Amino acid sequence: MKTRISIPILFLLLAAGAQAQDDRITFALEEGKSGAVWDLVLSQDGMKVFSCGRDSTVKAWNMANGECLWTVRAPAATLNTSLALSPDNTTLAVGDMNGHLTFWDTRNGTLRRDVAAHGSYITNVSFTPDGRHVVTAGRNDSIVVWDASSGGALRRIAAQSLWVNDIAISRDGGRLASAGQNGAVKLWNLQSGALIGVLGTHSRFARAVCFTADDALVLSGGRDGLVKVWDLKRQAKLQEFQVAIGFPHHLALDKSGKTLAVSMMNGLVEFWDWQKSSRIKKLSDSYGAMAAVFDAKKGERLFSAHTDGAVKIWNAKDGTLLASLAGFSDGQWLAFTPDGYYDCSLYGDRYVQWRKGAELYPLERYESLYKKPSTVEDALAGTYAPGARVANIVDPPAVEILSPRRGQLFAFGSEKLEIVVEVAASDKKKIESVALRLNGRDISAENLVEAVTVSRSETALRRRLRIAVLPGVNVIEAMAFNAARVRSKVATAVVKVETQEQTQPNLFVLSVGVDQYAPGYPDLIFASVDASKLAEKFAAQEGKEYTRVYSKVLLNKEATKQSILAAFAGFPPMKPSDVLVLFFGGHGVRARNAAGTTEYFFVTPGSTPKTVAKQGLSWDDFAKPLGQARAGRVIMLLDACHSGAVSTGASNEKVASALSNKVGIVLASSSGNEYSFEDRAWGHGAFSKGLLDGLSGGADFTKDNIIDWSELRLFVSTQVKELTRGGQNPMIPRLEEFSNFNFARVK
Repeated sequence: MKTRISIPILFLLLAAGAQAQDDRITFALEEGKSGAVWDLVLSQDGMKVFSCGRDSTVKAWNMANGECLWTVRAPAATLNTSLALSPDNTTLAVGDMNGHLTFWDTRNGTLRRDVAAHGSYITNVSFTPDGRHVVTAGRNDSIVVWDASSGGALRRIAAQSLWVNDIAISRDGGRLASAGQNGAVKLWNLQSGALIGVLGTHSRFARAVCFTADDALVLSGGRDGLVKVWDLKRQAKLQEFQVAIGFPHHLALDKSGKTLAVSMMNGLVEFWDWQKSSRIKKLSDSYGAMAAVFDAKKGERLFSAHTDGAVKIWNAKDGTLLASLAGFSDGQWLAFTPDGYYDCSLYGDRYVQWRKGAELYPLERYESLYKKPSTVEDALAGTYAPGARVANIVDPPAVEILSPRRGQLFAFGSEKLEIVVEVAASDKKKIESVALRLNGRDISAENLVEAVTVSRSETALRRRLRIAVLPGVNVIEAMAFNAARVRSKVATAVVKVETQEQTQPNLFVLSVGVDQYAPGYPDLIFASVDASKLAEKFAAQEGKEYTRVYSKVLLNKEATKQSILAAFAGFPPMKPSDVLVLFFGGHGVRARNAAGTTEYFFVTPGSTPKTVAKQGLSWDDFAKPLGQARAGRVIMLLDACHSGAVSTGASNEKVASALSNKVGIVLASSSGNEYSFEDRAWGHGAFSKGLLDGLSGGADFTKDNIIDWSELRLFVSTQVKELTRGGQNPMIPRLEEFSNFNFARVK
């Protein structure tokens, strides 16, 4: 009988036990954004985990920090049922419910091959120990051996088991064990495909098999709730034991070979001393485990895949939960500890809410309290002891923009383009502050023309703020923060500004490119060329779109932390009508600062992994002067995550999201943790080539000799995707908050 799982809404519990109580705080994930995790596999060093499941995706996770490195989607909508990693860690083989076998590059998620392998559901995919062959099993009652290089079928085995539910390959690569729907546990010669013998049966279907470390025994689990141990020499049963609840769905041995993890999709993960038929422990938060595997190198961690959509990481010694990972179908992700601290992708916390009884509280409102990447890192490393689970949720405050009205039109003559914004906030707790954002950029105190507190009480605050606006459409956002540092929902007013004044802006350009990093980090090829050529392209806009262009270029050894900050501070005074463009090409990393908090850094020349926190340019530090810049539009072109060789890489997307509130528009060269590619055939990085070609006229889709921002963004995005065959996808955080404007002229 086919097992069916229905999960209308996904709940990742933050309290003990599998049943949610009305007064208990849980994480509720938005329906339809994720799905059951069906299988997972670890890299040999335990630093990467690959998972697959019901949402048609395959995901790669970085176990140093919990980030999802990449998410790829199967060529056709499907349930990905099983995956295996080649011994050299370069290739991922994935089977699905439609019988397809796909091969993926583990570095960047590129699809290498798609093979119609079985006529129906593939239940297991395994590499042989030498990596030369891939073996698949399916519900068409067959086992197939494939050439891992070509993807060609070498031999097919008729299993005569109704379905083949699971297979395992001996460590010497000579034999294969299978678990059948008819209950049979069989042993095969992998080279010839001949049946060696039937080891025995389960009274109901056999679901899982594995070899012991010495290849002398096979363990099997079945629908009868039993785990059986088979002697291969005698082809006879040695012993058996009964699990507590449900039935074994997956079996895995630890590094010592003495402890067996039994995963049950309809129960908990149990640890057994299988030689003594003695249960060691149950993992309390492990309900619905499809599979669990031990860290082969260290052995202190266990990784499990769950029907609730989570990958969970455990301390294998004491059975405590260290952290959970939730990946969403669109590539967003969330990593969190049992006590609620988390890190996430750009929009990962938008899909999650705190749930207490019938009340839901959006997680993103509590970012200042619970978003702590360094805590997630420590949890994954086993150096963080979780505190008490979240027991109380503070209600967020409310905020309202009293004026201007949404859609209001402001008409100006020759006077300054300034409007008054009035905001009212209220809460049960004291309102600490009200913040404004204009066109996606925080308005700092230095950039407020005037600020007046109209009224304040213990529970309310009303402010009147005068701000400079730009011609055209302006997006005004207001947020309130209460005494508990909880944020309100964002209130928005979109207004239009018309003016008779035709003031031509000035352009300020700071272009930084570093490609000489050795020996601290791998050298790049074109970062310095990209920075200098882009600066030249912008300089040519003087007398065209801009009255003056002020340009500063820092390349390689010139691009120290101090010189970058000094160059920025040395620009002439900027006006609200001016445009500031920043380009950074080089490596980006994440590292701990002196306080032990995770920060993102642009790697400057001479930096090493040990010194980058002192020598590198902290984006947090750079955000402060950026936030004070008086230019009306600030655009950062970020190409600072080039190489997969930098294992502590900070994705462009993470940096872009962290900077966007201070900067405004951040066009990042890639999405998620994608790499930024360079190629000698282009003479540039893909992102910079797109920018240069676009500014040279390629982005002038309307053929009016004016390149507006929307045209350039579309051109760069399209060209980079084409150049990299979809491997690199430029992105802009909060794209919806930016109106269009003229950016450059072709002639």
